[in-house]
Amino acid sequence: MRFTNIKNKIFILCFLGILVSPWVLGGLTRLFAGDFYTKVSVVETEKRELTEIDWKNLLNTGESISGFIDDRIPFRYSFISLYKAGVDKLENVYQLGADAIGQKFYKPETKMKSTQVMEEASKTVIGIIKGQEEAEAAARDANYFALRTYQDVIIARDGWLFLYGENEYDCFVGNNILTEEEKAHYADLVNQLYDLCQAKGKELYIYIAPNKSQVYYQYMPTVEIVNGYKREQQLYAYMQEYSKAPYIYPLLEEMTAANYYQVYYKYDSHWNHLGGLYGANALYQAMGIEQTEPAAWITGTADADKYELYTYMGIPDDKVTHDDLEYIVDYRPEVTVAGMEDPEAMIVHTESDGANNKRLCLIGDSFRVNMDPYLAKDFTNCTFVHRDYMSEVKPDIINSDVIVIEAVERYDYEAFNTVQRVINILK
Repeated sequence: MRFTNIKNKIFILCFLGILVSPWVLGGLTRLFAGDFYTKVSVVETEKRELTEIDWKNLLNTGESISGFIDDRIPFRYSFISLYKAGVDKLENVYQLGADAIGQKFYKPETKMKSTQVMEEASKTVIGIIKGQEEAEAAARDANYFALRTYQDVIIARDGWLFLYGENEYDCFVGNNILTEEEKAHYADLVNQLYDLCQAKGKELYIYIAPNKSQVYYQYMPTVEIVNGYKREQQLYAYMQEYSKAPYIYPLLEEMTAANYYQVYYKYDSHWNHLGGLYGANALYQAMGIEQTEPAAWITGTADADKYELYTYMGIPDDKVTHDDLEYIVDYRPEVTVAGMEDPEAMIVHTESDGANNKRLCLIGDSFRVNMDPYLAKDFTNCTFVHRDYMSEVKPDIINSDVIVIEAVERYDYEAFNTVQRVINILK
C-alpha cells in the first residue's frame, strides 16, 4: 500500500512537471533570449491571427480561452514541426501496409447491394442521383484505401482532407438517421415560424448546405455505407411534403457543378467562392428570382489560401501543400455594395443598388460567408449574422422582408434551434 502511494505521488509530480516545465523554461528563455524564443515558439508562417479571448461570448463558450492558451504554448512551433515529421513517416508506413492488406480482402459492393441502395434511394429524386453515384463508384472502384484520421481529420485519396468529427462522418456513412418523430418535430417548428412570417408579411427559407464529403465522396476512404439513403436526403424528402416553407438542400446543384469545376476546397471543409455562388443560385431558384450561370462570372484562378483542416491538425503553414485553387468570381461588377469590407465578420450589414428592393436577413454558420457577397449585390439591404450573435440583430430580424436560416448538413439541427429562436423573437 505504501509503495502504491509513493508511485502515485511520483506519477502526479511527473505529470505536473510535464505541464509546467514548458511555461517555466519558456519564460526564462523569453526573458534572457527573446529572439531565440520567438524563433522556436511562434508559428509566424500560419496565415491567421493568434486567437484572442472573446469576452462578449464567454458565457456561451470557453473555446476562445482554450485557443488563446494553445496558441501561446512555449516552443509550440518546434513541437509541431517535430511531431509532424514523425507522424508523416509513420503514416507513410501505415498507408502502404494497410492498402496492401486491404487490397487482399477488399471486394467492391455487389450488384445486388448497389441495386438495393438504388431502390431505397428512389424515394426522392436527389436520393436517386446520390444512390446512383455511389453504386457506380462501387462498381468501378476496386482500389482499397484505408481510413486514416488525425485530430478529427480524414486523410483521404489524392491528398484530400475531410472532417471526421462534427457529425460529418456519421452523415457520410448514414448511421445518424432521424426518427419520424424528430422529422415531424422539425417540420412543426418550421411551420410555426412560416405562419408567423406570413402574418407579418415576410418570406421564410430554410437552407442546408451539403457536406463536402457528400459532394466529393469519390475521394473518401473505403468505408462501409450503413445506409445509402442518408439522413439529409430523408429529411429533405420529408420537408418537401410536410414543410410549408421552402426547404433547400442543393446537393444536386453542387454535384453537377463538381463535374466541371472544383466547388469545395481541398484542404478546408467549406465550399469555395464558386461553390457559394452555385449555392446562392439554388436559393434564388426557390425564391423565383433571376438566376445566372455561375461559371460565367469566373475571371481567373488564384491560390485558395484556405487550409482549415491543416490547422485542425496543428500543422504550420510552411508544412502545407499549396496546390489548391480558388476561382476569382467577379459577380455583377456594375452593382455597388457598401459594408462588405469583412465578409467573415459575425455580423455584416450591407446596402447596394441591387435589383431586389427587399431587406434580407440571413442567419447561419460559416457557410454563409461565401454566399454573402452575391446576396449583397442582389438585395438592397442585407444583414448576415452568425447564429451565435443573432440576439444582437433582433431589430433586423423583426424588420426584415426575407428571412433565410442556414446551416451546414452536419449541423442541420442548429437550423431548427435557430428557427425556435426566431419564433421567440417574432412573438
